[in-house]
Amino acid sequence: MTFFTYQLKKWITPYTTDSVLGNFFLFVPRVVTGALLAFVYAPNKFGTPWTPGTLELSLFEVSEEFVALIAYQGYPFDTMPYLFAWSIGFMEAFGGILLILGLNTRMTAFFVFLTMAMGIFFRKWDGTWDIVPVFSFFCLGLFFMGFGSGKWGLDYWFSQRGF
Repeated sequence: MTFFTYQLKKWITPYTTDSVLGNFFLFVPRVVTGALLAFVYAPNKFGTPWTPGTLELSLFEVSEEFVALIAYQGYPFDTMPYLFAWSIGFMEAFGGILLILGLNTRMTAFFVFLTMAMGIFFRKWDGTWDIVPVFSFFCLGLFFMGFGSGKWGLDYWFSQRGF
């Protein structure tokens, strides 16, 4: 049991520095990444409380256009397009919130990284530069897997309290 709690604490404890500038450079990209994922990209494809009413998506519902886009990408996505679309929408919406709060940052960043890696390596090239945000989130997910939330996140607060 102590091995499990040690591993969990290692995953939660973020990289810390006493420098205000260092913490600032961990805080700002984390909050911007989370805000972009949760409030810009997710509401167009996944039903959240902040999804515009014009999209007519109920809570946790996936947009049919997004499901069709996922199915268009081919194997393995065309086998279960609703499952893949729902998991991507859920990760973007609620993973973005977790990143903003700095809560379970490394695990959330792992799922951001994994989702974006699937988007990079399995996506059909359409000749546009729509891949740039996906690659940016891929790199940011990798960055936050290594550093965590920093001192200005709930992970640091929980790690100091012994959780």
